[in-house]
Amino acid sequence: MSETNQSPGNTEKAGSIIKAAQKRLGLYGFEKTTMSEIAADVNLSKASLYYYFPDKESLLRAVLATEQDEFFRLVNSRMEEVTDPEKMVHEFVRIRHEYFTTFLNLTKFRFSDFFQIRPHFCELIAELRRQETGLFTGILLKGVMKGVFSVRAPEETARLFLEVIHGLRMTVIRNRPIHELTQADYDLMYEKHRDFIEIFIRGIRK
Repeated sequence: MSETNQSPGNTEKAGSIIKAAQKRLGLYGFEKTTMSEIAADVNLSKASLYYYFPDKESLLRAVLATEQDEFFRLVNSRMEEVTDPEKMVHEFVRIRHEYFTTFLNLTKFRFSDFFQIRPHFCELIAELRRQETGLFTGILLKGVMKGVFSVRAPEETARLFLEVIHGLRMTVIRNRPIHELTQADYDLMYEKHRDFIEIFIRGIRK
C-alpha cells in the first residue's frame, strides 16, 4: 500500500477500506464499483477516502497486493503443516481453487479484459506467477529429497503443472463472465484438477 497517504495510526482504517473494496470489486467488478460506494461502506466522505487512496486504481492495487500476500501466507502456512509431498500437491491446488471459488479479485482480473486496458497491472500477475512457480517447485524438491518424486527439471515441471491447471479451469469458464459461474461449475473445475493431480503424481512418483 505504498501509494496511500498513511501513518501508523491510519493503517487500521486503510485496512477497513481495502476489505470494503475487496467485497465490492468481487461482486460488481472494477468498472461498476465507485469510490463513493466504498466510502459509504466504511462511513467516510469521498474526500476522506481520497486521502488514503488517490484514485480507484491505487485502491485496486492495494486490494490485489493484499490478496496476493494473504494467499501465499496461507499456502506457506499449510505447507509447513503437511509433511507428505503428495498431500502437499493436493493441498496447494485445493487452496488455490478455494480462493478462486471465493472470488479472489487477483484471480478474477486474470480472466477479464482489465489487464489489456491497464497493462501496468500485469506486473502483479507476473509476480503471482513467479511466486506460485517458486512455491510449487519447492514442493517438488521436497518430494525429490524424500525419495517420493523423480523430477529432472523441477522448475520447468512446476511451470507446466500450473499452466495445465489454468487451462483446465478455462475449459469450464469458456469466456463466460465470472459472476455467471455456478457452484456446479466450480465443482467441475475441482474435479478436473483432482483427476489431473492423480495422473501427474503417478507420472513423477519414484
